[in-house]
Amino acid sequence: MLNNLAGWHVLIILGVLVLITVVVAAIILVVIRLARRNARPVSSSPNPVDQIQKLAQLRDQGLLTETEYEAKRVELLGRI
Repeated sequence: MLNNLAGWHVLIILGVLVLITVVVAAIILVVIRLARRNARPVSSSPNPVDQIQKLAQLRDQGLLTETEYEAKRVELLGRI
């Protein structure tokens, strides 16, 4: 079959194959980048104010002593 093709026919076929390969590779790269972006956590550390509120709830429930609460609260306030 390839024996019946002129030289420019082969070049066109090779060009189309290269173009298809480049487009497929670009699509794969975009999909990989989008997947990585969506996999990243929004925040690496919790909000200290929210943590203090949760600690206050634990203290109010009697699960933390006042000393434990104050020590952790001071530590969290240092992060702000």
